[in-house]
Amino acid sequence: MEKNLYFKREVFIIQEKNFYKEIILELLNEILLKSYLDKVSDIHIESQENNVRIRMRVDGTLYILKNIEKDLGIKLISKLKILSELDIGEKRLPQDGRFKGMYLDEKLDYRVSIVPTLFGEKCVIRILKNNLLDLDLNKLGFSKLNLNTLYGAIGKKSGLILCVGPTGSGKTTTLYSIINYLNKENLNIVTIEDPIEYQLNGINQIQYKKEIGLDFSEILKRVLRQDPDVILIGEIRDIETAKIALTASLTGHLVLTTLHTRDSISTIERLLGFGIEPYIIASGLSLIQSQRLLRKICISCKGIGCSECLNGFNGREAVEEVIVINDKIRSFILENKGTEKMKEYLISQNFISLIDNGKQKIKNGITTEEELNKECLL
Repeated sequence: MEKNLYFKREVFIIQEKNFYKEIILELLNEILLKSYLDKVSDIHIESQENNVRIRMRVDGTLYILKNIEKDLGIKLISKLKILSELDIGEKRLPQDGRFKGMYLDEKLDYRVSIVPTLFGEKCVIRILKNNLLDLDLNKLGFSKLNLNTLYGAIGKKSGLILCVGPTGSGKTTTLYSIINYLNKENLNIVTIEDPIEYQLNGINQIQYKKEIGLDFSEILKRVLRQDPDVILIGEIRDIETAKIALTASLTGHLVLTTLHTRDSISTIERLLGFGIEPYIIASGLSLIQSQRLLRKICISCKGIGCSECLNGFNGREAVEEVIVINDKIRSFILENKGTEKMKEYLISQNFISLIDNGKQKIKNGITTEEELNKECLL
């Protein structure tokens, strides 16, 4: 049976007997409480040669919380395995699981990944807050121009919308925010994910399971028979998934997905590099958004550093660039002569790049030049 954590009197309490007096539970309570209060996205529990290091990621940056005795760390990972319904005796193979929690009325999901390392197991806990208020397109930091452009694209009945960028650039949050916005009773929305990050009421969410033959392309073929209006694919990982996603967008479906590319223009090069016919890309693709997450200067101390922030920063917001696939862009894709002419055309149309939008955020006092260079100059 799945076990839950509940926040009460400033401790997380596991709803199971014989746990209350354990030192290991007190440590887990302390870590989870700290992670909640500090808005941590990931907890790293790492086996070292002589101890176990616990680190936390805040606004994209890891910092050390504490080092604990090796034996205590092993017991902590075992406890997390029990909570996540994993094999406590398996220490040679990676394992993935999850458990739930609650703070007051806020539901929390903890996704657990365990892998064997040289000095023992490493556990990473991804913290997922099921707060729909956080999944709001208006609060992600997009410029007004690009936000309106995005609303226009997702308001259509068909087309492929690609959200691109490196790992940790906020792509998944953007897609979930779109789904949250579109989540109405008159639409059949289906997602194909690995893993399911946020559990949303009213959405049909399907877990990718390659080990039993249930991969993205296979699920997508089946989903198309389920009369969907909107399809979210967690990530395009192969040529077949890309082709099916584009084909689905041509047959009356709005398709949302992500792709790991450097910027919006290189996304088109990537799709062409898959060997997909240019006419399918030109006809199916509606919009490409490339994005990054930039740390925000703390408003309390103006970046000096205080109890409210971490080294002068508090929170992150997106910086983005958007390409709408209009008739001119389609002609460039069909010609398949590279993207240089496309770049020239976009510049002539006053295309606002990631860097341009980032510079505006610097001007507005939201972030710093160092932060922009670190995240966007790849």
